[in-house]
Amino acid sequence: QKVASPTSTCRFSRPQVFHLQSAQHPRKLPKMTTKINVRPDGVGVLTLCNPPVNSLASSLMESMDANFQKLATDPAVKAIVITGEGNFFCGGAEISEFGKMTSKGPDGFGPDESPVKALTDVFDKVDACPKTVVAAVNGMALGGGLETALACHYRIGLASVSVGLPEVTLGLLPGGEGTQRIPRVAPLEVFLPMLLTGAPLNAAKAHKAGILDAIVKSNVVDEAAKFALSMPPNPISKRPVLAATRFKALGGALEMTLNQASQKAKGMIAPAAIIKCVEAACSNISFEEGVKEEGRQFKKLLFSVQSAALRHLFFSERLANKVPGLKEKPAPIKKVGIVGAGLMGTGIAICFIQKGVPVILKDAKQEWLDAGMKNIVKIWSGKVAKGRLPAEKAKGYEALIKPTLKYEDFADCDIIIEAVPEIMSLKKEVFQALDKHTKPGTLICTNTSGLNIDEIAAVLKDPSRCMGTHFFSPANVMQLLENVRTSKASDATVATCMQMGKMINKKAVLVGNCDGFVGNRMLAPYASEAKQLIEDGATIEQVDRAAQDFGMAMGPMTLGDLVGQELFWKQRKAAGDMNKQTKTYMGPYELTDWLCEQGRFGLKTPDPKIGANGRGIYIHRG
Repeated sequence: QKVASPTSTCRFSRPQVFHLQSAQHPRKLPKMTTKINVRPDGVGVLTLCNPPVNSLASSLMESMDANFQKLATDPAVKAIVITGEGNFFCGGAEISEFGKMTSKGPDGFGPDESPVKALTDVFDKVDACPKTVVAAVNGMALGGGLETALACHYRIGLASVSVGLPEVTLGLLPGGEGTQRIPRVAPLEVFLPMLLTGAPLNAAKAHKAGILDAIVKSNVVDEAAKFALSMPPNPISKRPVLAATRFKALGGALEMTLNQASQKAKGMIAPAAIIKCVEAACSNISFEEGVKEEGRQFKKLLFSVQSAALRHLFFSERLANKVPGLKEKPAPIKKVGIVGAGLMGTGIAICFIQKGVPVILKDAKQEWLDAGMKNIVKIWSGKVAKGRLPAEKAKGYEALIKPTLKYEDFADCDIIIEAVPEIMSLKKEVFQALDKHTKPGTLICTNTSGLNIDEIAAVLKDPSRCMGTHFFSPANVMQLLENVRTSKASDATVATCMQMGKMINKKAVLVGNCDGFVGNRMLAPYASEAKQLIEDGATIEQVDRAAQDFGMAMGPMTLGDLVGQELFWKQRKAAGDMNKQTKTYMGPYELTDWLCEQGRFGLKTPDPKIGANGRGIYIHRG
């Protein structure tokens, strides 16, 4: 693809289609199956066997269909229990098979035929079984996994399980009759957020909502078998939607919820499709007609560009965690050192502290250290005030951080992340000091957003213990972590940094050591075009609003204030070239340079004279 020049306008004549083949591993999958056995008490047990999450691959569904019919027609079987192998009930559909469905095209299915008809046909047989069928939910039941459980007449779950319908995160909706069954067991205020956000429920909440009929501490299959023998069949398809749910739906609750969802997920089409399915469930049409509407809406979403992109992202994120050829095991991280108590350093510190890892936070001056500690405490205090964090836990967090002015306090740290300003000479000075005051096995990493890390690492006696760990601001919020592999970084160093990303719930991606790595090479032309639009006459508000209407969490000008307008300004000054133009430095610079010269860097530069918490492109208050 061509890269646009800093001042050019990029236009696409049609939506870009994402090809999923490489990300979905089109290899031949091993045959997934189910197994059955009949207990002495006459209860037949069908177990889903597709480790690690027992996903509903087509071969598993074929096996489930055949084995369920054996149990249903066996006169010796009095009742049936469905469970999952291992510690997982079922993680839902085998997403890699969606590519086969989309290869047929929308016309490859009948007008009312769902692309997952093979799945729903099996669920209909479970639902219509004349023998009582109970789901023994032995682990997480997500997406099609929860729909499998809802196809059963009852559900018994371990106290440790959780259930959810996360299809919306893939631009889809529950296509296994879930949008029609869950309104028949759970109240609207419970199931609607599940459908629209994908957020799971723990066992206690699922039980209270009616999704689980009982919770047990152990022996879930035994308890489910007892339950099955004591209860008559009670298919959800024959139950009416809860009266309160119908009343709320008719009273405008669905429209109001859709408006709220549209504000949070701008431009996404799945929420509206989900609401249409719920409307069908709450109307006077039959369960079977509601299922047809679900199938129509599922098909539209499956063939949408949005779902294709989100499925591509799903697989890509998982592939990013895997480093080909890396066999070294990561070293344990029991204590972390951070150099720099600014916005980035404190954000990184919070990531580790909230995972129970002690942090040594260093800065060069006491006032800088005090300001950093104040910012950290302020974040936790804000969560306490909003009821999102217990006060005792916040105090426990504070006890895990030790502020210091001494490099000597890093002596027993397992990894140290430098987060000082983007000045090469300063970073080299810090690394030389760290080399003197750390144990030989300690990893010394830099949070630089674009400086040559090989040059920084060269000052170390052992550069193999160095690589880049580029967090994005604010580090305690943003999920992305660019782990930058240097020319001399050891495999153990790479393995440890990748594992570190998982430990603090980041989406760690291994990238090469080049100008701007990957993230900033993507952001530079985006920010450049935004500034050029303003130079050409658009207002700052128009530019940011356009980005937000498109679906961005914030506009590019607001983002600049959040990250810090001075970041690249200082780098260009240090390089002695204020007109620098590369893949990560793109003008026009006039507006942001003027702001930086006035000391207006954004959120990190408050202005007490006007009561502003920060001042940059915008004046920030509150």
